[in-house]
Amino acid sequence: MTYQLNDKVKDLIPYDAVAGDYKIRLDANESFINPGTQFQEEILSAVAGIELNRYPDSKATELCRKFAAFYGVDPERVVAGNGSDELITVILGAFLRPQDKLLLFSPDFSMYQFYGVTYEKEGIVVEKNTELVLTADLAIEAIEKAKPQAVVLSNPCSPTSLVISRDDAEKIVRSTDALVIIDEAYMEFSDQSIMDLTTAYDNLIILKTCSKALGLAAIRLGFAVSSKSIINALHCVRSPYNVNGLTQAVGCVIFSHPEYIRQAAAEIKKSRDYLYQEFLKFQGENQMIRIMKPETNFLFVEMKDAELIYTELKKESIIVRRLGDFLRITAGTKEENDSLVEALGKIFRRLEE
Repeated sequence: MTYQLNDKVKDLIPYDAVAGDYKIRLDANESFINPGTQFQEEILSAVAGIELNRYPDSKATELCRKFAAFYGVDPERVVAGNGSDELITVILGAFLRPQDKLLLFSPDFSMYQFYGVTYEKEGIVVEKNTELVLTADLAIEAIEKAKPQAVVLSNPCSPTSLVISRDDAEKIVRSTDALVIIDEAYMEFSDQSIMDLTTAYDNLIILKTCSKALGLAAIRLGFAVSSKSIINALHCVRSPYNVNGLTQAVGCVIFSHPEYIRQAAAEIKKSRDYLYQEFLKFQGENQMIRIMKPETNFLFVEMKDAELIYTELKKESIIVRRLGDFLRITAGTKEENDSLVEALGKIFRRLEE
């Protein structure tokens, strides 16, 4: 007798992370700044002090305290996770029952829908308007119609790079008794956070990651900020010791340098703005349709033939992310940005010949 996978998982396709060696990688929205270089001695000292034969602090108490101090929130309202992805899966898996309705918007981070399907939620996906903007009115109308148990969205949005205003985000939360999960992974590059409102609304969860502005993608570290009752429940349903000792140690080092975090975010925004201005010069090119004004560390560009441009850039050993008719392009170093712009210019000229 042969074991058969159930229908839920047997035809799943793994997340498409680009593999291979490329001269310039602008595909994963990572930071081009490596804090491991600047704080190498502190990190090595912190890691050397770990008792590898012992389990780490189950609640990551010191790490959550430092995170809370940086963002100005109560540490009792914070839980750490093995990346914000782990926290999303725990929330959807434990806070929602099978067949509960999960309201999502498109385009948005693809893994929200994937996790919803995996945990057998009834996914309801509402398309954003033609400008790819999620307005409060559109969201509230969708909530009133679907009557979901939970709503998930990213703000600023991955992949569109657009941000919902603080007022609109609050209107969405205020409009419903459903759980509203807002992923603020890219909010260091904008200024519309509603993390402080987790004290005012007991149905709001804010997710944060250390993979973007903090440049800590390798250690897989994320946080959830919410009401004390939700955080207490998260502690009950998450895995014990879910954040390993190495990650806790490195995270504590970086959060001990708040000025570095602010400076790194400012440097990344400067790179993004430079790249955006360079791309504006391409407007009018036959291949360029539109470019969104970004509030993230990446650009979102609609192309006439995105697959062709993606392939031509790969030939130049430059990798970006293709999402349908769009290219999502991470802001890199000045040299990486200039190499990308130069390569695109050559590709556009060649296609016009």
